Order: sequence, then structure tokens, then C-alpha cells
Amino acid sequence: MTKKVLIVEDEQLIGLMLAESDREMGCQVTSVVTNGQAAVRAVRREPPDAILMDISLAGVLDGIETARIIKADRDIPILFFTGYQDHDLLDRAWSIRPAGIVDKLDSTDNIRAAISSLLA
Repeated sequence: MTKKVLIVEDEQLIGLMLAESDREMGCQVTSVVTNGQAAVRAVRREPPDAILMDISLAGVLDGIETARIIKADRDIPILFFTGYQDHDLLDRAWSIRPAGIVDKLDSTDNIRAAISSLLA
């Protein structure tokens, strides 16, 4: 069965690259959205098997708060992506028990490995 993945990333180029990578791994990308409100709507419309979520999103909801809202309604594994190493931010992210947190600046192989383990 093909895994369905939602990508939440406010940098469109990164979102498109993640979508292409997921498709190469045999996933179905349900949507690529750029803010928290759109992510919540996308999950309600077509629940994915997993979510790749940027921690820092533009708009009212950051990625952590968006994940908290989604997890209150559905138990969907979420893998956070971030370019920040702020300890308070990372502690907040870990508090909602994500599947993991990946540094956006990590190697492509490490990022793909993290996504693969999320979808296993």
C-alpha cells in the first residue's frame, strides 16, 4: 500500500523538493501547503499516513502549534524539519512527541533516511 504524505513547508522550493523526493520513494503526496491553517484543512479533507512539517511557518500557527492541533484530533506521525537549533524551540517541538526532528541543512541522504524511517 502506498503511503500518503502531507508536506507543510512555507518555502515553496523546499516543499517541492520534499514532494519529489517522497514520490521517488513511492509515496503519494496528498498536498504541499505553506501554512498551519491549510495543513489542518488538508488533514481533515484527506488524512495522510504521515506529515513532514516545517517548525517555523509564517502566519498565525507555527509548525509546532499546527502539529498540536492535528495530534489532538488524529494520531498521525509527524517529522519536523527546521533550520534552527534554538533549544527552547526544539524542547517545544519534542513536547508534542513527533516521530523526529531533522535539520534542513543535513545531508540529503540523512533526510531521506529520516523520511524512510517515518514511513516504515
